[in-house]
Order: sequence, then structure tokens, then C-alpha cells
Amino acid sequence: MDSEAEALEEKLTSLFGQLRAECAILERVVYKNKNQHRRSSYFQYLMKVRRDLRLLQSTKLEEILGCCFQSITGKRPKQKVHLLESLKRRKCESGKYNFMERLLGAAHLLSQMVEPMLKAAIQISALLARSFFMGFSLTILALLARLRVLVQQILLDVVSVFNMVSSLSQKKQSVKINQEGVEVLREFYPTQEDFITLECVWKSDKFDLLERTQKSQIAVSGHTSAAGRFVF
Repeated sequence: MDSEAEALEEKLTSLFGQLRAECAILERVVYKNKNQHRRSSYFQYLMKVRRDLRLLQSTKLEEILGCCFQSITGKRPKQKVHLLESLKRRKCESGKYNFMERLLGAAHLLSQMVEPMLKAAIQISALLARSFFMGFSLTILALLARLRVLVQQILLDVVSVFNMVSSLSQKKQSVKINQEGVEVLREFYPTQEDFITLECVWKSDKFDLLERTQKSQIAVSGHTSAAGRFVF
């Protein structure tokens, strides 16, 4: 699983870099053409695409995925135990949702972002068919096509990461932590609560996100939280 997670992490890093570049182009195009096209329906759809992209940036998805990969690979043992323990509660003490619930929200946002892109593309295609604003229309169509591919691919990879962590959270974990020269074994025991898995299904012209609740297969045990013991 670690090698698969590392490959996914590298792939997502590349995808987010490309997405940032496309978002910068969209921001520039909107800025330069807003005064001329702002009352048109196609431009309103384009503004919705920009709004969704800004909302995606506000979710700090890359930071959330960093937490996911840390819990899978365990390169920082102390942080891995802390992250796994945070999954046992709906909200942290500060009132913030844990990283898996934030990732679920980001996945739902990604699944909804394609609809405005398709509507904007249909409107722009009609504009192009009438030979209006040829340069603008071709640029926007190419940009929307690129954004659609990137968003859909990120959605697929986010679903894979979500399911990896969801599966991992249902297994007992033993993590070795070095504290002042003493090696301590911390053990994580999952709860018996139901857990969620995600699935992407292709429908018509985009992926739909399906959320499934799975029954926990964990046997009844007296262990309900992380424990620690010294290892010599």
C-alpha cells in the first residue's frame, strides 16, 4: 500500500500544479474580458466555474491529502498515531472536523464542479458556431476542457486515497515511536462504528460520486483507544 500511496501522492502533486496554472489563466481571461462579456449567460457560467475553483482552493485539499498520506505511510510515527486517533471523533476539541470529513466534503465539491463547466462549454460552442469572438471562444473551450480533465482525475485519485485511509482506520496499528532514546510502541485500536467508502460511477458525461456506509467487522474488544508500552 505504501508504494501505491507514494505513487498517488506524486501524481496528485503534479495534477495540483497543473490545476493552479489553469486557474491562473482563467483568472486572467475573466479579468480581461469581464467588462465586455459580463452580462452574457456564457460568461455567468464561466464565473460559476471560477467560483468553484476558488472554493476548492479554500478547502486546502493538498494539506488534507498530506494528512492522509502521512497516516498511510507513517513516515512520522507520532503524527500517524495522532491522525488515526482523530478519526474516532466527529469533531476535534477546537470544533474543526477531522481530515477525513474534510476530504469527503472536498470530494463532493469536486464531483459537482463539472456541471458548470459543461454548461459554459455548451454556451461557448453556440457562440463559436456563429463565428463570434473566435479567439475568446477557442481559448475558453480549450481551458474548460483542460479543467474538466484535471478535476475529474483529481476526483478519482481523491476517492482512492479516501478508501485507503478508511480501510486503514479499521485495522489495528502498531507504531514505534522514539522518545528520548527509548523506543515506545503505540497501538491504535479502531472503533466499532460504521465507516464510509466512496465510488465514482460514469454517468452520461461525468463521474458521479457514490457514498456507501459499510458495517464494521471489528470484533468486540476491551481495547478502545491507543495504548503504549516500552520496547527494549
